[in-house]
Amino acid sequence: MKISRRAVTKILLAAAVAPPGLAASAASKVAAAKTWDVAVIGAGVFGAWSAYWLRKAGVRVILLDAYGAANSRSSSGGESRIIRAAYGEDDFYSRWALRSLPQWKELEARCGQEIFHETGVLTFSDDSTDVVAQSGRSLERLGMAHERLGAAELAKRFPQIGLKGNEFGLLEPHSGVLMARHGVQILVEELVRQGLDYRLAAATPPSSKGRLGSITTKGNETISAGVFVFACGPWLPKVFPELLGRYIQPERAEVYFLGVAPGDTRFSSPQMPTWIYKSKDVEAYGMPVLENRGFKVAVDKLSLPADPDTMDREPTAPYRAQMRAFVAERFPDLKDAPVIETRVCQYENTETGNYLVDRHPEMENVWIVGGGSGHGFKNGPAMGEYVASVVTRGAPLEKLFTLGYKPKPGHLVE
Repeated sequence: MKISRRAVTKILLAAAVAPPGLAASAASKVAAAKTWDVAVIGAGVFGAWSAYWLRKAGVRVILLDAYGAANSRSSSGGESRIIRAAYGEDDFYSRWALRSLPQWKELEARCGQEIFHETGVLTFSDDSTDVVAQSGRSLERLGMAHERLGAAELAKRFPQIGLKGNEFGLLEPHSGVLMARHGVQILVEELVRQGLDYRLAAATPPSSKGRLGSITTKGNETISAGVFVFACGPWLPKVFPELLGRYIQPERAEVYFLGVAPGDTRFSSPQMPTWIYKSKDVEAYGMPVLENRGFKVAVDKLSLPADPDTMDREPTAPYRAQMRAFVAERFPDLKDAPVIETRVCQYENTETGNYLVDRHPEMENVWIVGGGSGHGFKNGPAMGEYVASVVTRGAPLEKLFTLGYKPKPGHLVE
């Protein structure tokens, strides 16, 4: 049912003079009178960039988030995220990173605030894995600037790293770090200034089958749209438990910032790049001192489930112990450095490690977007562009993003 402009005006006038409860009811009627082309639920990096590209495609978009854009519970809510192109032999995500970085830089230029730090990214590993050699061949095919570092050169360039003599490295000099929360919030602020409808509102999970006409919020607002994009990150298994309860597993991650000695620049850029370590037994990553926060370290060895709503964000002894052991071995001059800041977040890991973009099998106009799997943030721009193409133009689906995709063992893609 359509409501005339005159009726909407009457409702607004009534809201202006009504008591608070009646005013809220009147505002709800106005919202119900409007239908959007696309409703995006979730204002993290995937949802925000999807809204950006959908608007560029000329459609009317509303963006909702229960806690706010890039909030501290979300996977986009940390201070910093790595952007790199080294992915071993599989170069699909490498190509997405090459598409995404210029868009982050363009956003940075438009807003006049620093989002990207070109620290370089060093991926190094021991001889238990071939990831460095594989990544080198991949980046060579893509024509991307990189340096391959043997054990001797690696030790000479980065004496602050504890090396064993059997490691090799790959340095991407033009990759680096994105300021995560800041970047997403700047994008959403820009979209709102340009006319995006944005709500701080918790959407009630849909339960119907067939075509979805509307969703309601916990504030009793009805959101009507032609298409619904659920980009809810680690909340997706809660929104669609039967479909995604086993497919996406949110996993706890603890990040530590260590205080370096006064005047010590060895752990700051350019002496220290952003780094990723991979071996058969452990994976870890970290960043040089940025914004005077300390040297960032995260070790991905433990695997504990995470609930984004209720998880206590205090660091724990087991994670701290594994971090201390890794730092003592790999950054010995920081083995006694004080912890000056911590972050506890989560990965939203899919069964395959790939992102998820697929139509809901029982709701024809509902799309599911998520499954960043610990490597999604950097590719937010490419993801948004892709989502807009499949939603508005019916572009072919990437097979590796679909629910039924099964890659070869040890690979993200076939």
